Amino acid sequence: MSTGIRSRRIDVRVTVEQDAVIREAAAAAGQTVSAFLLSAAEGRARAVLDERRHLVMSDRAFAAFAAALDDPSEPVPALGELLSLPRIHRR
Repeated sequence: MSTGIRSRRIDVRVTVEQDAVIREAAAAAGQTVSAFLLSAAEGRARAVLDERRHLVMSDRAFAAFAAALDDPSEPVPALGELLSLPRIHRR
């Protein structure tokens, strides 16, 4: 968990049942509800982001992937037209 200054707040609404189970679990873990929720949310957030950032595949799948990258591509006229359009600048 980060050790920086906590200057942001996240509010969530929960049902009575969710509140009860979260409070019970936090107590069982010896944590405050805030610490328990923050730890769980941050752990899940990092796992989701890691899944998106790292590509994991079998050796066979990687060989097929590498072969596809190495094969010369066929020209796609529509893509050429798209790339020749003027750029749109947004700020």
